[in-house]
Amino acid sequence: MEDYVGVRESQIYLYKDVPLYCRSKEGAYVLYKKAGTLLDAPRLSDKKHPELFIKKSDQGAAIKELVVKLNQQLAEQILSSDLVNIRTSLNLIIKEAFEHANAEALSAIPETIELMFKGFSTKTELVETLLKIKTTTATVIEHTVNVMLLTFRYGFFYELKEEDIKCLALCALFHDIGITEIDRKILKVNKRLTEKEFKEYATHPSKGCDLLVKQPGFDPLVATVAQEHHERIDGSGYPYGRTDACYESQLIGLIDCYEPLTYSEKPYRKAKPPFDSLQLIKEEVLQGKFSSKVFRAFSTSLTAKH
Repeated sequence: MEDYVGVRESQIYLYKDVPLYCRSKEGAYVLYKKAGTLLDAPRLSDKKHPELFIKKSDQGAAIKELVVKLNQQLAEQILSSDLVNIRTSLNLIIKEAFEHANAEALSAIPETIELMFKGFSTKTELVETLLKIKTTTATVIEHTVNVMLLTFRYGFFYELKEEDIKCLALCALFHDIGITEIDRKILKVNKRLTEKEFKEYATHPSKGCDLLVKQPGFDPLVATVAQEHHERIDGSGYPYGRTDACYESQLIGLIDCYEPLTYSEKPYRKAKPPFDSLQLIKEEVLQGKFSSKVFRAFSTSLTAKH
C-alpha cells in the first residue's frame, strides 16, 4: 500500500509537477490535483481545499520542485532588495535541505549560492542588514544562514575569486548538516550537555561528512569542512583531536563560534556586540585553539568598512 505524507499549508501553491491527494470520508487517498497543474487562486486564497498529501514515492521530486520554486522567489526578492522576505526565503530553503538531507534537497542549494553571489557581490552592505533580521525559524537554521552570510562578507571583503567565494559559502551552509542525524532532544537542551549527550553531539561532524561525500557535484572541500570545523589547532577539538585542519575549516570553525555569541540570545546570556565576541574568541587564540592568522583575517573583514 502506498504511503502518503502531508503537505504544509504554506507550500501548497508551489507544487505543479507533483500530484496532490486528499483523504475521502472512508479514509482512502484520492487524486485532488493532477501533475502539471497548480491549485487555482480562489481555492488557495480562501483555503477551499482539504488537507493535502503527496505520495511518499514522489517526495524526492516534490522536495526538488519546492526548493527550485523557493529559489525562483529568492531571485525576485533579491532583484527588488526585499530583505525581510529574502531572509525568510533563505531560512525556508535551508530548512528543507536540513529536514530532508537527501540528494534532491541538496542539489538545488548551489543555485541558492549563485543567486546570493550575483545579488550581493556589488551590494555587500546589504549582507550586514540581512544578518540583523530576526525570524522565528529554528535556531540551527538561523545560525546556518548567518554563518553563510558572514562567510560571504569575508569573501567579498578580500575579493576572492568567484568560485572560491561560492565554495566557501557552500561549506558554511553545510558545516552543521550532520546535526540532522542527532537526537532533537539534545539540540533543544538549554544547559550544559551531559557527557553522554555531548558524546552523541560530537558525532555530527563525521555524520555530516558522510552525508556530503555522497552528494554528486559538490567540491570535496564541503565535506572536509563539515568534518573538521570543530577541530582546533592545539588538538583540543573533536571528533578526532586533529591539529591540521585546513584553512577553510579553521575559518568556518571560527565563524561558527562568533555567530552565536553575536546574534543569538540564550536563557543564560545575552547576545554580545561584535567587539566583545571577538575578545572572547581572542582568549582562545591566546590559548592556542585558533590560528592568530585566521582570527586577524576574519576580524579585519568585520571591522573594516565595506
